[in-house]
Formats: sequence, C-alpha cells, structure tokens
Amino acid sequence: MNRTSTSRWALQLLFVLSGCAALIYQSIWSHYLGLTLGHAAYAQTLVLMMFMGGMALGAWAISRITQGLRRPVAVYAGAEALIGLMGLVFHAVFVAYSDYSQQTVLPALASAGAAKAWQWLSAAALIAPQTVLLGATFPLIAVGVLRLDGSRQGQTLGGLYFTNGIGAALGALIATFWLLPSLGMPGALQVAGWLNLAVGAASIGLSLLLREGRSAVSEAIAPAAEGGGPGRLLPALLAATFLSSAASFAYELGWVRMLNQALGSSLHSFELMLAAFIAGLALGGLWVRRVGDRIVDQVRYAGFVQVAMGLCAMLSVALLGNAYYWVPVILQALAKTQAGYVLYNVATAGIAILIMVPAAFFAGMTLPLFTAALLRRGAGERAVGQVYAANTLGAILGVLVAAHGLMPALGVGMTLLLAGAVDVVIGVALLRGLSPRRWTPSVVVAGIAGTVVLGTMLTWGMPNPLLQSAGVFRYGKTDVAGRELLYYRDGATASISVVKDGGVTVLATNGKPDAGLTEPTRQSSPDEVTMLMLGALPLAAHPQPEDIAVIGWGSGLSTHTLLGSSRPKQVDTIEIERAVWEGAKLFGTRNSRAYDDPRSQVHFEDAREFFARGQRRYDVVVSEPSNPWVSGVASLFTQEFYRGVKRSLKPGGLLVQWVHTYEISDALLAEMIAALMQEFPESEVYAANSSDLVILAPMGRLQPLGTEPWRSPDLGAELRRVGLAGPIDMAVRRIGGPAVLRTYVRRHGVKPHSDYFPTVSLFAPGQRFQGAQATQLTQLASDGMPLLSVLDCRKAWPASEPIRTDVLHVMLRARLDALWAVSRFNGTDPGQSRGEGLSRLSDAMKLQRMPGAPRDSDALLLYAASLAQRTLGLVAAAEQQTLWDPAAWRAAQPDLAPNVHELMTLYDAVIREDWRVVDRAVKRILSGAVDPVPNGLKEQALVLGMLAGLAQQQPSAVVMREARWGGMVPMGSLAEARRFLKAWEAGHEPVCAARGRATP
Repeated sequence: MNRTSTSRWALQLLFVLSGCAALIYQSIWSHYLGLTLGHAAYAQTLVLMMFMGGMALGAWAISRITQGLRRPVAVYAGAEALIGLMGLVFHAVFVAYSDYSQQTVLPALASAGAAKAWQWLSAAALIAPQTVLLGATFPLIAVGVLRLDGSRQGQTLGGLYFTNGIGAALGALIATFWLLPSLGMPGALQVAGWLNLAVGAASIGLSLLLREGRSAVSEAIAPAAEGGGPGRLLPALLAATFLSSAASFAYELGWVRMLNQALGSSLHSFELMLAAFIAGLALGGLWVRRVGDRIVDQVRYAGFVQVAMGLCAMLSVALLGNAYYWVPVILQALAKTQAGYVLYNVATAGIAILIMVPAAFFAGMTLPLFTAALLRRGAGERAVGQVYAANTLGAILGVLVAAHGLMPALGVGMTLLLAGAVDVVIGVALLRGLSPRRWTPSVVVAGIAGTVVLGTMLTWGMPNPLLQSAGVFRYGKTDVAGRELLYYRDGATASISVVKDGGVTVLATNGKPDAGLTEPTRQSSPDEVTMLMLGALPLAAHPQPEDIAVIGWGSGLSTHTLLGSSRPKQVDTIEIERAVWEGAKLFGTRNSRAYDDPRSQVHFEDAREFFARGQRRYDVVVSEPSNPWVSGVASLFTQEFYRGVKRSLKPGGLLVQWVHTYEISDALLAEMIAALMQEFPESEVYAANSSDLVILAPMGRLQPLGTEPWRSPDLGAELRRVGLAGPIDMAVRRIGGPAVLRTYVRRHGVKPHSDYFPTVSLFAPGQRFQGAQATQLTQLASDGMPLLSVLDCRKAWPASEPIRTDVLHVMLRARLDALWAVSRFNGTDPGQSRGEGLSRLSDAMKLQRMPGAPRDSDALLLYAASLAQRTLGLVAAAEQQTLWDPAAWRAAQPDLAPNVHELMTLYDAVIREDWRVVDRAVKRILSGAVDPVPNGLKEQALVLGMLAGLAQQQPSAVVMREARWGGMVPMGSLAEARRFLKAWEAGHEPVCAARGRATP
C-alpha cells in the first residue's frame, strides 16, 4: 500500500473520530441548551435546527473558496483544532452566559416574545462558531481526499459519508451510555474537545506528509468549460437534496415520537433511536462507496433510490403499529434486573433499526449520489459544499415543519406518510424530468407503487390510538378491551390521550399515565389524593397564599383545588403542551374551576423559561411535573432549578414539590431531595399515598397547618371524599422534618442533583424497568420502631383522634394495624379484622398473659418482639401501657422467665421514655445476661439501645454500640434503621427526646 493510499485510509479514520466528536457535541448541547430553551423536545429540535443551520452556513461558505485552496487537509486540520478549543471552554462560557441571562437580561425583558427571542438567538450564538466549522469539515476533507491520486468520486464521497456517519452513531451512544454517567456534561465536552484536537494534529501531520500543493496530490477538480457543465442539473439536484433531507428529518422526528409510545420516552431510548437513524444513513454511504463509480446514470439511480426511500418510510408506519405488540413480548422474556435492562435496550434498538434503517439506508445514498453526479457533469469542487449546504438546510425545514406544523395538525402517522409521499414524488420527478426524461415502464411502476402503498397505509396501516396510549413499555399489556378513547392528539412536544377504563378516566403522555380520576360516586384514586394535597397543603401552610404558580397542568385538579379557596388572587399554571390542557377538559366538573375561574391563567411554555424571566413573584409555587425518568423532566428536579424557583418566591414563600417513590431507587430520590434541601433547608415531607411524596419547602420555618382549605363547603367536600377531613388528616401523613430529610440524603452519600450531572435522567429509566421502589422514608413512618418519635417528635396519634380510617395508605394502615392489635389484647372491640396473622399474634400474647395458661417462654419472646415492632412507635403510650407492663406480666406469671421479663421491662421503658432503664435492659440482653435471646430480638434491642444513647446525648452513641455489639448481631430486618441512625449521628442532628417532646 503506497503513501497516498495509506493517507486516504488515515483521513477516513480521522473522519470517524470527527463524526464521533460532532455527535457528542450535539447530544451534550441538547442538555445544555435545554436548560435555556426548556423541554427536551424543544431543545432537541432547536439544537438540531441550530446545528444544521450552522453546518449549512459553514458548508456554503467553504464551498466558495475550496477551488482556490492549495492545502484543504491543512485547513481541515485547523478547523478541527478550533472546534476542539471551543469545546474545551464551552462549559465555562455557558455558565457565565446562563448567569448573565437569568440575572440581568431576562428580568429586563417585558414580554414573553422578547424573552424567547433572546433565548433562541443567544443559544444559537453559543454553538454557532463550532457548528459553522463543523459544516466546513466535510467539504474540506472531501476535496482533500478527492485530490489524492487514484481517488474515485463515488468511492470517496460514499466512504466519507459512511465513516463520518458511523463515527456519529458511536458518538451518540458514547455520550449517553459512557461519558454522561462517568464525567457529566462538562467532562463529556472535554473528551470531545481533546478528540478534535487529536484529529487536527494528525491531519496537519498528514498534510505535511502528503506535501499538499506539490506532489502526490492532483490539481483541483475544475468546473466544466463554458458551454458545458451541469446546466439545469445543479438547481434540480440541489432542490431534490433540500426536499429529500427535509423529508428524512421528518421521518426521524415521527419515528422517535411513535417509538417513544412503544419503548418509553427516556434519554436512553432517544439516543438509541438517533444512533439507529444515523447508522442507516452511514450504511447508505457505504453502499455508494462500493458501487457508486460503477453506476452509469447516477441521476436515474438516485431517482429510484428516492422512490424506495419513500416506500420504506410509508411502510414503516405499519411496522410502528406492530411495535406495540413486540415490546410486551420482550418485557415478558427479560428479568427485571440491570442485565435485563441492558438486553431490553439491545432489543429495543433492534426494533428501532428494523423500522428506521431501511428508509435511512436509502436516505444515506442520496447526498453522495447527488454530489458525484454533479462532479461527473463538471460542476467542480464547489458542488461538494453546495450539496452539503442544501442537505443541512433541508434538515432545518424538515425539523421545523414536522415538529411545529405537521405533527400537531395532522398527527405523527400522517406526517410520516406525507414525508414518504414527498420522497416518491421527488424520485418520479427526477426520473421523468432528468433521466430518462420519459414515462418508461419502470418510472410508471414507481409512481403506481407509491400511490398503492400510500392508499394501503391510509386504509389499513395506521396504528391503533388505544395501543399508543396503553403504555405497553410499562405494563407489557396490549389488551385494550373495555377501554374507551375519549381524546387523542399528537401535540408539539408529546402525544396526549384520555382513555376511560371502567370507572377511571386516565390522561396519558406518550402512553405514560399522568393523571387518573374516578367518577364522584366511586372511591377516589390514589392520584386524586396527591393532587388534592398538592393544592390544599399550601392553603393550610401559608398564611396569605395570594399569588400562586403551578408547574404542570396534568388533570387540572391541583389548580382546581387551589381555586376552591377565596385566598388566591391569581393562579398561573405553566404547561408545556397545549394538548394536555385540551384533553383534561374531559374530566368535566372534577376540574371546572381551573377552566372557569377568572383567577386561573394558563401559560403554554416551559417552566424553566417561565421562571427564568422573573416577571412575577409568588407566595406559593406548586411543582408537579411528570416522572423524572421521562426525557427532559429531570431538569425540574435540580439544584439550579430550585435556585431559580427560590428567586421567584416572595419573602416567606413556599415551594410544594411532588415526587414519586415508585420506579425509582432511594439513592436517586435522595439526589433530588438533596438538590431541594440546598435551597430550601427547612423542608418537610408528607406521604400523600403509598407511592407519592409531597415536600413542603418554605423560605423560612413552617407554621402549624391551618383550616383554610375546609372553609369552602365545596372544597371541603372534595377533600373529605378522599379522606382529608381536616388538618389532622394532613398531619398524620407527615413523615418528618428537615433533620429527617438531611439524614436520608446523608445515609445515601449522594450529591445534589445538578443540571450538569444529569444522573436522574440517565439512571431512572433503568430503575423504572427494574421496578425499583424508594420505600425508606415511608418505612420509617410506618414501621413500629419509634425512630421518628424519638428523633423527630413524630406523634403517635391516639385512637380517639378523628383520623379517617377508610383510606388506602401504608402509614395509616400500619397505624390501624397497631391500634387494632393493642385493642384486641386489651379486650376492647377493635372493629373489623386486620388480618389473620395479626389476630393470631395478639391472641397468643393475650393467652400467655392469662393465669394458669400453658407457658412457652421462647414463643412469647418472639410474639412480643413481633408485636413491639408493629406498635412501639405507632400507638400512644397510654394505650399500650397494659400490653408491656412488667408488673402485670409478673403477676400473671410468677415464674416468668428472666429473658421475657427483661424484654417487657425494655418495651415498657421505651413507651415511658425512661432511657436509662432502656439502656440497662439493652445491655443485659446483648451481653448475654438473660439468654437465650434470638438474633432478631437482639437487633431490635440494639436499635432501641442506640435510640436510648441518642436521647441521653451520649457521645458516639450509635457508633459505639455498633462497634461493641454489631459484630454479634447480624444485619436483619432493622438493617436500614441501623444505617439511618448512624447517618443521623454523623450529621449531629438534634434529638427530639433529648430536648423534650415538641408539639407535632
């Protein structure tokens, strides 16, 4: 292999690395500019438009001078080096720009239009220098390689398009699956920047090796002499390139939207789909590399390629409809583990490849074919940049028209069919107008095929909207029998549906349920409790909630709830997708105030953008976006976002934050809470139901809950329907205050979730797949061990309190179980049975207490320990005093075993809060003075001993006890309690029992 051939291969390899860096930039820029422009769907389309716009400008500009360049490879090396240097400093520039924009510019702009114009133009300016240079790289390296001796046009252009495309596909995957998790956004850009610098250095070395301008390099490809040349072929092929690229990017957006409904709208699924699309384009370039120079009539060939692309795109609509059946099969076949999630990504990537690659393969052939055809007709080197510029400009048109025009107006399926029809028309026009310039049988067949496929898809190939709204990626079910579709619309950012299933009406975004309401005559859904609490808690917690903002319309029920009080003067609801607002109208009277009350104002824009403008300050901000694993939503759970919300609150203002505990791990939830606590350190957490948390995040300290929500008869009735009959029904759902949340974060050793390290959007999709549950906070409040009672003054509510008992809630259920067991032991009527196991436990204890009953000390130990773990922290001391009274046990059993007596003494001392007695009893139990004691009981004693040490303010109470006895007490059911107590002590948190009982 000679030097020229080696150099040709080396340049193509470098272009792989260049393409890889370019897609790293595009992927990471989507995250950065999403922080400025808002929702991921907007950011992705706008970044794509800006990216392509800059590349078009760069390609057009360089095309005007390539003819006179003596050393194009050296110029290419300089462009790569400049791109790399800009990549290295981008993060610092963006942070400075963001601070300046949010603190100076946006607050000074009076209108939303002016603010949006500033954000879009300034965001475009941020990436414009690099995108312009990126646009120049393909024409430069193409000209450099074409000038090498022995280069063939089709082989060179197809090869470069292939290598750059493969590099781009790898870059998209590397950015999301490796760089972002490992290095965050700043680190990912550093890698891309150094990659560009390496490509630039190697390219300048090759330029010197080739002695560009002197030897081993042919003269520039000159335009045809006067009277020859491409003639009308140039404008025709530039127009075809422009329109074909527009159709191709309409395909990409349409495929992504429909696959989101089948595969799940996550960052991982988007990048996999992007990589599949780019890989298809690259394979088309590879095909041209192999056969391009043997094609006799490249224009005719390109015409049939256009027709084939359009046919494949239209047929992909039918494949998309079948994807909703394939995903449940995949889910059923895979284990819900991390390895299973990896295989799920592989399988869903296969679906994306099957749907996207056929049309993308033909799309990837068009640019090198059109360019080679022009070069063959004597258009000169300038044609390389002209075709590339037309291609990128067409992409901008496709993104803009598809995302903001066709999909909202016609729907995603119709957009795909229309784009496919455009490609068929382009192909037939090329065949009829340029080559062979007549209606040959093959041209007629091509036209008829396009018409037949379009008609078939319109008649039988469109997806079933009920399946599209079924959330198959989450539930793995395709049975839609009995479901009634009330509303379906493909909006600008998402596809929204409203489906009635039995007595529940569900609004879903891209197939993921975001709100479910039942009919007023039926039992309420868990969602309703959450939404009503989100609206009612700030009314109860803030003394003058006059100006309120709500992030996310959802069902409209939270806004409706807030407007049930006369206190609010204005409620601004910020919703990114108008179709959500339109669909939620179908909930009827359940949310009527949100639509009819003149105090209600809805703003269709991104929440980050809305608050960044800082035009209005609020008493209360209620944040209830979608789940953070949904692409783009995690940015509403970062420290930077909470800092912006804080700037939008008045003094004494209050943030009310919803967050879920299902399909997420405790560690990831702790990251989001850590971010909130950095800006709102006095936050408290409530459990709306068994899987939703509501965090009250005040600017100062919270006051006791008031009765404002129940002053309105209508709102009071709505609250009572879901089990919220008064402030006490709110208070009983309180888990803990700031110290509990700080300890939870410390327990997991996490950093605050940040805009620049988007761990939630990266790891939450996998946790959703695995069915993770963040249960630790609710377990602290529902477990009978008195951790929160001792540490955080959590009250054990007496049975006499008027707390609703007819609701499904893990904490309320645990309290009712404990009260029932104690009442059954005490001989009072406990009411409806709480389960056979609890009955046996309580009856066995009662039997052992009866004089003359058969004695079984070992069994009694286990019974007592099991019942104590259900009751100690959940039942008022006076109500369980009889259960644990050691004197009563001794009176009933004069020969009571010492280990049983010690255990009863321990429990009795705990409910009396006599921590010295607790300490002594624990030491006797753990030291072996009262054997035998089972390991589970020893662990219980160890935890109670830790609490006793903390309550007595003993130095290193937890660490010393763990060091002394932890080795002999294996981690069991109370392992998490031990870790939590260790974290509490490590943070030097105040202990309620050490300072006296506070008012709950």
